[in-house]
Amino acid sequence: MSHSSTDPEEPGDGPPQPLKDEIAGSRPPRRGRINPATFEVRLRRWALLLLVAVPAVWFLVQRLT
Repeated sequence: MSHSSTDPEEPGDGPPQPLKDEIAGSRPPRRGRINPATFEVRLRRWALLLLVAVPAVWFLVQRLT
């Protein structure tokens, strides 16, 4: 038996409605300070990049001169 309803709470054949961003509403406002965990990750990435890049550049300079 087919039941057609115009109640917006019931699922229908129309396009899905966008979800509310509940996570953004629950986050505290940014105060200009960086999260310590984020800072540590960025610092580790820079350290790893420099650990690889500096010897690579030194090696290339030595090979080309």
